[in-house]
Amino acid sequence: MKINYVPVENCEAEWGNKQAICKRFEGLKIKTLNALLTEMRNTFEFQKFVINPTQKIVMINFEGFLLFLRYRQEHRYKRSA
Repeated sequence: MKINYVPVENCEAEWGNKQAICKRFEGLKIKTLNALLTEMRNTFEFQKFVINPTQKIVMINFEGFLLFLRYRQEHRYKRSA
């Protein structure tokens, strides 16, 4: 799977929904995003970057999501099986 980060020029938004994340990170599928969001919610330091104001609405912080992806990359082989 190849994920390509697409910076949006003149973008002042800090938060977006799942579609905005998938648009910004080309190649990211909704099912993969759902798994990543579940892991973000379960990781204490990244919980603050995912907000669920209602059952159907999810708001994700763009910078927080990018930090989470970098965190996963750094800890890829350090996880216990």
